[in-house]
Amino acid sequence: MTTTTVTLGNLNLGVVYDLSFSDQKRLEDIDLPSARGSSSQDLGELASTIQLSGVLAGSSRFDDLKQLQRYKCLGNSLKLDSDALRTVVFVKEVKLIKIEVNVLRYALSLKESLFKQANACDDIAGWSSSTVGAVVSAVTSSPTPFEGLGCVKVSHNADVAEEVNVTYDPLDVIDLEDLDWVSFAWLMDNVSVVSSAVVTVTEGLNNATFDFKSLLTEAGSWERLRLHKTEFTNYDSLDWGQIDKIKFAVTKSQAQNYFFAVDDVGGFE
Repeated sequence: MTTTTVTLGNLNLGVVYDLSFSDQKRLEDIDLPSARGSSSQDLGELASTIQLSGVLAGSSRFDDLKQLQRYKCLGNSLKLDSDALRTVVFVKEVKLIKIEVNVLRYALSLKESLFKQANACDDIAGWSSSTVGAVVSAVTSSPTPFEGLGCVKVSHNADVAEEVNVTYDPLDVIDLEDLDWVSFAWLMDNVSVVSSAVVTVTEGLNNATFDFKSLLTEAGSWERLRLHKTEFTNYDSLDWGQIDKIKFAVTKSQAQNYFFAVDDVGGFE
């Protein structure tokens, strides 16, 4: 029996031995541009339904089961992390299968949240950098994009420790008002000596920031980052329905030649 490590929100789901899902293309006659997944209101999207089975053990097993039931009752979206899938989901069903000596066998039915894409990063229209010497390009390889045709790559041959940034300035404002999570795919070829990695969301003269440095754990691999809006500094000062700029900035504590890449920028419900 193959097992995998899965976390849902702040809860480790114990020994998970069955995790299955399917990626279904939405119907072409449904007008949901730049969206995937399903909202809690089921906005016509063919959502990924995720099924998993596992075992809760130890003295906290009954409390862990109650926490899963609480997640379902609250109805909030939660981060789901596993080797096979990193997304945001709603808990639809919690099933207690069997109580055994020292363990609880359970099953979960989850539904992926609506993802609204703000930029596919297939080209560099609207993207620029204020860092002298930084090269911003749209690439189809090195690295291979996280999704779609391309990703935005920022390269810098740094002879000093300085901020390297890239900013997306859309032609029209981005509406994230009804979404709880800011999300993007991120890759760096070298994650050593990073002193800060900050995403700044701007509305007029108001800025909200989040330093995601602690989330950068692996070099050379895409990571789907999901940042809850309430975790942003000054998040309540913004009109999230009128976002006019998104900036990504990395600072290292010593000079290094490196690149980072951004893809699939948007938000989850």
